[in-house]
Amino acid sequence: MRLTIKFAEPFSGAVGKSELKLEFKGTTIKELLEVLVEKHPRLKNELFAEDGRLSYHVIFFVNDEPVNALKGGDAVLKDGDILSFVFLISGG
Repeated sequence: MRLTIKFAEPFSGAVGKSELKLEFKGTTIKELLEVLVEKHPRLKNELFAEDGRLSYHVIFFVNDEPVNALKGGDAVLKDGDILSFVFLISGG
């Protein structure tokens, strides 16, 4: 399947661009993350906590719909989807 992946900072810095077009043979976001980290190793530090879990600062959108961070890795992708990576900013 063909996907469009959009990256906000700091993800775009780790990938070197703000958008990728990707031929993807998997089906889930988890599988996609494995492929992306393999191709762009700097993404690992941006996406995952030290314990290997997906960082709670990472928010995904698939076709402008938010994907729950706890179940997001199992979300199924389909041909033509647009996946956006956003970094949650918090503070007080």
